[in-house]
Amino acid sequence: MALQGVRSRSALQQLAGAIAGIYGRSSGSLVQQCNGFSSGSAAIIKQLRERSGAPIADVKAMLVANDWDMDKAYEALRKKGLAAAAKKASRHAAEGLVGASFAAAGAAAASSSGGCGSVVLVELNSETDFVARNDLFQGVLREVMAAAHGLGRAAAVGPDHALDVEQLLSARTPSGTTVSEAVTGLAAQVRENVRLRRAFRVDSGDGLVYSYVHQAAAPGLGKLASVVVLGPDGGQPLEPLAATPSLASAGEGLAMHVAGLRPAFLTRGSVPPEVLAHERAVLTEQLANDASCKGKPPQVVAKIIEGRLSKALAEQCLAEQRYVLDDSVTVDGLVARLRKELGRPLGVSGFLRVQCGEGLGPKAGGGFAAEVAKIVSET
Repeated sequence: MALQGVRSRSALQQLAGAIAGIYGRSSGSLVQQCNGFSSGSAAIIKQLRERSGAPIADVKAMLVANDWDMDKAYEALRKKGLAAAAKKASRHAAEGLVGASFAAAGAAAASSSGGCGSVVLVELNSETDFVARNDLFQGVLREVMAAAHGLGRAAAVGPDHALDVEQLLSARTPSGTTVSEAVTGLAAQVRENVRLRRAFRVDSGDGLVYSYVHQAAAPGLGKLASVVVLGPDGGQPLEPLAATPSLASAGEGLAMHVAGLRPAFLTRGSVPPEVLAHERAVLTEQLANDASCKGKPPQVVAKIIEGRLSKALAEQCLAEQRYVLDDSVTVDGLVARLRKELGRPLGVSGFLRVQCGEGLGPKAGGGFAAEVAKIVSET
C-alpha cells in the first residue's frame, strides 16, 4: 500500500531511510514495499520471471519474502518448483517429442541429417502436447541430446543401440547441469510431469548413418524419428562417398521409408526362429478352421501356409518392402542400383524407429481432455 502524503520519490526514500534506521532494514526494500511495485522492482520481477519461469504471483511473493534479493528468491522458487515436480512425477506423461541429432565424425563430409558419424534419438515425455511445443521443453531436449552424444560410442548397447537412461540422467549438459537436474527443473517450470523415457545412439562405423524426423515441431524434433545405416557390406569404408548426392539422398529416403512403413526386420535371415514358428502355428490354426482347406492333402496345406508366411515376411522385412519414394522398386532393388552406380558393395546394415508415446497407452480415465471436460461439466 502506498503511503499517503508523500509527493515525490526522493521524499519517500528519505522516509524509508529513517524507518530503516529504526528497524534495521535496507531502505531499498522498504521503498519497494511501500511504493507497491516501482519501475525498478518491476524490472526485477520481469527478470526473475524470465529466469525462473514461475508464475508472476509466485515471483512477487518470493521477492517480498526474501527482501528483494533475487538470488535468494530464485533459490526459493526453485525449491518450491522441485517439490511440486516431485509430486507430479507419478502422473501419466505420454505426449512429448522425439529428437534426432547427428554429429559428424571429425572433419568427415556430411549433410544435416547424416553421413559419417553418429545419430542420437531421445524421447522426452510431457503430459500435454502444448508443453512439448514450448521453447523451454525443446531447449532441454536439445541439451539432453548433446549429453547423449557426450557419452561416447561404447555407451550404446544391444541390437537397438540403447543408452542407459540412468547413466544419461547423470551426464552433464552443455549448460553444466546434469540431465536429471535439467529435466526436473523443466518439470518445475512447466508444472507438468516431464520424463526422460529412452535414448539411443547409432554410429555409422565404416558406413554412413542417416535420420529422418516426422511431424516436426522444430528442426530435429518431432513425434517420430528413424535412423538407417548404410554399411560397406564387406568392402571398403564408405566415408569417402559421404558427399555423393545420390547416396545421401538414398540414405535420407530410406530413413523416411522406415518411418512410414515401419518394418520389423532387416531381411528374412534376421527373423528369429521363434517368430517364424509362432507365425506358422497361427497360420496352421487358421487353415484348420478354413472350410476351403477341408479335405486337401497335408502337403498342399503346407504350401499354402508357406505362401502366406512368405507374403507376410515380404511386408515386414525392410529389404523386400516396396520403396516408399518409388514403388516400382524394392529396397533391395534400390540398393542394387546404388551398388551399380558407385561401383562398390554396400547395403542396409541396420535401422531404428522411435515413436513418441509408443506402448504407453492412454491415461486411465480418458486423459487430459477428459479431465478438462469433467471440470467444465462441474462448473
